[in-house]
Amino acid sequence: METVGSILARTPISPASVVRRPPESTMAVESKEPDENVHQETELSNLAKQLSAAAERAAARDASLPREELADLASKILDKLMGDAYLLAKDFFDEFLPDTDDPELLERARQANAFAKGRGENPFKGLSRDQLSLIIYDESGAFTINERRAARVERTEQHNEWARYIIDKMGAEYRQTGRNDQGLHEILDFYNSLPRIEVAQYGNYEADINMQLAMHEVEWPEFNTSLIDMLAHEWKPSEPPVTPEQPDPAADPTGKAPD
Repeated sequence: METVGSILARTPISPASVVRRPPESTMAVESKEPDENVHQETELSNLAKQLSAAAERAAARDASLPREELADLASKILDKLMGDAYLLAKDFFDEFLPDTDDPELLERARQANAFAKGRGENPFKGLSRDQLSLIIYDESGAFTINERRAARVERTEQHNEWARYIIDKMGAEYRQTGRNDQGLHEILDFYNSLPRIEVAQYGNYEADINMQLAMHEVEWPEFNTSLIDMLAHEWKPSEPPVTPEQPDPAADPTGKAPD
């Protein structure tokens, strides 16, 4: 079954996304049988509109808070999604549906609930990291708790994949040159591309990376226990799949990273 995420990932999103009516000449033919593209465009438009509104709220939030306060807010939001408050109300969240008559929004919420129980696919599979971040940190009520958790799971999986890639690349670079200039520059570019609320949670990462770049000699064991260890552990706490009728092992957030 194709998810909303897989549709959205291959289709440009615009706040002006609309469901386009077919030309008059084809209306009679297309009315004879269901057109899956129409349903997909409707679903895409709903999510695109939600993401556009969430982006406006995120921009206003990020502009109003200094970096330290934004990091504190992110930590509180993640605690709501992953901490004791969620565990205590998990049964409620697993059955919760939004107050709407929109069938696409209801279906997506049901899919997120099924995913939370380990019985379905992640509805946000394939969304970009920016889009996932908008969902995770949006507190407007536009997305259910389980939708926001599903978005976090997908973002964690994407981050883990990137972390494995960059660790392998830096290891290979160090073996060849004794340095990690290319890898460090790529990490810096990666951080600078993140949403501001995620950047805020990484402290003085720019200074740390630039310090590493400025060093003429870097001993690999020392480097391995600092930046690489941070990549492998602090930045990406593990979030294994949820199995039916068991608590989510990732509900206890560890470290400072948003993933």
